[in-house]
Amino acid sequence: MPPIIRLLRPHQYAKNLLVFAAPGAAGRLDEPDIVAKALLAFVLFCTISSLGYVVNDMLDAEADRLHPVKKHRPIASGEVSTDQAMRLLVMLGVPAVWLSVVLGWDFTATLASYAAISLTYSTVLKRLPWVELLAVSAGFLVRAIAGGTATDTPISGWFLLVVSAGALLVITGKRLGELLTLGGRTPSRMVLAGYQLSHLRLVAAVASALAVGGYAAWAAAEASNRAPDSDGSFLLRLTVAPFALAIWRYLFLSWRGAGETPEALIVRDRIMLVASAGWVIVYSIGLYL
Repeated sequence: MPPIIRLLRPHQYAKNLLVFAAPGAAGRLDEPDIVAKALLAFVLFCTISSLGYVVNDMLDAEADRLHPVKKHRPIASGEVSTDQAMRLLVMLGVPAVWLSVVLGWDFTATLASYAAISLTYSTVLKRLPWVELLAVSAGFLVRAIAGGTATDTPISGWFLLVVSAGALLVITGKRLGELLTLGGRTPSRMVLAGYQLSHLRLVAAVASALAVGGYAAWAAAEASNRAPDSDGSFLLRLTVAPFALAIWRYLFLSWRGAGETPEALIVRDRIMLVASAGWVIVYSIGLYL
């Protein structure tokens, strides 16, 4: 891809699909206006997240040049200049802020919160062990909340628990992979020196348990709102099995250090793909049909 496109990291956009989680869990993705609002929210989060990556790469250019992989990033390699990156920030940032108002001030505030977390992380928080872990996890949570604010969908406590725990699992697995690969001594990720494998593995295990437990409680609550002997009630309870399988598989692979690139791990592992596909199919039938 052209350097400017690589700078925006479009392969990371899958994370922003979380904006569909709240309306999807509420069974509202069969409403055209809700889908349109969620799509706009997705595009805006892709834009703002890309701008966050641009700022991060501008600040980390020197350190990235010392990393075996990150040295090929457009700014670190010199393919994109700092002036070009600054112009890109303005060209994409201004329209994104203007369009966010279309979805309401609550969504605009949520998007601004995400931008603030991203900027604070790039400048300060990423140097603080555990604090940076929670900051990245918060970014995932804000994406999910934004889906609710964009579509006026109420968000339950169980939903927030599952998203928070899942986000913590993903980012903890990423740090585990980086620590096992880099050994905590690379200048481009000095924060790794503040972590220990045993502590990260414990956090990942706790996050997995919370995610599965929270989802099981949510599925039971949703099923109880339906007729006890209905197909929908049974299928919603059944979704716990593939969900738990996907979570525990991710935990297992993370413990082995395979979580350094979560987006690649999720789509390349066959067991996780089958479990995720099974969950989507059963969940969709149970909730929508």
